[in-house]
Amino acid sequence: MASIKRDDAAPPVARSAAVFTLVVVTMLYIINYMDRMVLSATLPLIKADLNLTDTECGWLGTIYFVIVAVLTLPASILCDRWSRKKSLSLMALLWSAATFLTGAGSTFSHLFAARGGVGVGEAGFAPGGIAYVSGSFKDSVRAKVLGVFNLGVPLGSILGIVLAGALAKANLFGLGWRTPFYFFAIPGIILAVLVLFTRDYPTIGIVYGAGTKPLTVWQGLLAVMKTPTLLFAYFGVGAMSFVGGAVGHWLPTYFARSRNIDVAQASLLMGGIIIFGVIGPVAGGIIADRWMKKRSNARPLTAAILALLCAIFLYAGFLIDSTSMKSLAYVVFIIVGILLFAYTAPAYSVSQDLVPAGMRSISMGILVLVTYGTLAAYAPVAVGWLSDVLGTPGHPDLAAAFLFVPPVGLLGALLFYLSSRFHDRDIKKLKG
Repeated sequence: MASIKRDDAAPPVARSAAVFTLVVVTMLYIINYMDRMVLSATLPLIKADLNLTDTECGWLGTIYFVIVAVLTLPASILCDRWSRKKSLSLMALLWSAATFLTGAGSTFSHLFAARGGVGVGEAGFAPGGIAYVSGSFKDSVRAKVLGVFNLGVPLGSILGIVLAGALAKANLFGLGWRTPFYFFAIPGIILAVLVLFTRDYPTIGIVYGAGTKPLTVWQGLLAVMKTPTLLFAYFGVGAMSFVGGAVGHWLPTYFARSRNIDVAQASLLMGGIIIFGVIGPVAGGIIADRWMKKRSNARPLTAAILALLCAIFLYAGFLIDSTSMKSLAYVVFIIVGILLFAYTAPAYSVSQDLVPAGMRSISMGILVLVTYGTLAAYAPVAVGWLSDVLGTPGHPDLAAAFLFVPPVGLLGALLFYLSSRFHDRDIKKLKG
């Protein structure tokens, strides 16, 4: 398939300023995921301390995603039409305060409200951050740049998992599981100030195709809804985020139960998986960018292949783990971790490729809205509920519940493939 020529004009800010933006915003993304994953690492301790069911533990993850789904679009519009750096700074302050309040919670209701507060702060960060960094570099390196940005996911996850487990076990000042929530709030506040010193690019109007008259936000949203490439990609990310949400929220607890180990040891196992996952975002972005030189729809197609492999290996991992070959199963889970992170760079690039510059945050906002408004938000509670239902009273069965997750990954692969089928037509429509 022939490559379609793309606009690769000079970016709106100097390279040094763009690199500084990428570094600072990526560091904020790391903190974003640390504050998200601290709950997963400490969940067994919270469950025991507050006497929660698996379903209630699942809701502590799901409320975060529901709030993100509700607020992500207005937050994304704020980023695109006001200021990227000011919006990101405000968001970081909000989620850091909510993380601190989570540590202060003493009942399920308190934790439920605080985790919802984390969602309020983080609702627009991924859309705004992705728009900020992708808009600061040339189009030809977009997937690679977003691969670097998406390092925030594995790096933040591993730091959140490992440090939270270690801090909770250390029981500093007698705070127990609350310790990491208090500590993790601090760097978010510092970076919220630092991001104000990055250089934002100008806010411009929304223009589609050959038109010269800027569209309203509503007209831009309607144009997106008529772009199959974007819609299939959005729902594909939704399916894969369900897989990632289930694994991220419950796998440390699964390790603790299946291997009869404490949260610190389970966190180290999860951290080992995530540290290899660091390979994923950059590798996925580089593969997609290089393949795009020969095949114009390489980005959604790369995401489809990676999603397919992820689903296959995840299913194999749990089947092998049900036997005595725990070490082999762990190697398979490491491959799953790499694949779970690798699809993000090419998939997120599609959300930026198929919209005008004035809608980059909004496009990612729609992606997050679709992602968490459909499947991903319900991954923690769905797996928790299945664990309670498939187990016996007092003995939930996470292993059985996890077997329902890989088919959702297969759905994601199919949706990315369908996105690739419409890609070239929709690019021509955008360029006019």
